[in-house]
Amino acid sequence: MNRIVFAVCVAVLVFSVAAQAQVPGQPGPEQKKLEVWAGNWTIQGEAKDSPSGPTYKIDWTLQGNWLPGGFFLLIHGLFKYPDGEDRWLEVLGYDPVKKTHVGYVFYYNGDSEIYTMTFKDRTLLERAQDWRHEWNFSPDGMSVTMKGEREKDGTWWTSIEAKGVKSQTK
Repeated sequence: MNRIVFAVCVAVLVFSVAAQAQVPGQPGPEQKKLEVWAGNWTIQGEAKDSPSGPTYKIDWTLQGNWLPGGFFLLIHGLFKYPDGEDRWLEVLGYDPVKKTHVGYVFYYNGDSEIYTMTFKDRTLLERAQDWRHEWNFSPDGMSVTMKGEREKDGTWWTSIEAKGVKSQTK
């Protein structure tokens, strides 16, 4: 747990220095695009672990909160499937040097990864080394459909399809 907290702190520090070097004081429009993940999401769907593998039901929850200053969004994630569950912390931000949105994920089993995000209208594309997700948000930002793909031996295959809703904020 201490490694996860340390890693989150380092990621936030790196992002903070980069963001403040470009935009002192106030988050800009690029940080505001992350607002779609602020709040509580409940997502359900089906997944599979290999191209020819059987599908199984999944339940996914995300709780996104802005860190002080509004430059970074912290997400607590929980992914439940028939044989167990995965938990993680995610820090989302904007890298003004590379001019891209970035997500840093810290899993409770000690693994971590980095992915990039591209926003286009109401669609968010996420990409890591061996997976990609396409999120399509409703006009009011309160529901989403998602398709995830994985890569194996140079071939992309659908690994997850899901739909979600965001809880009304109080």
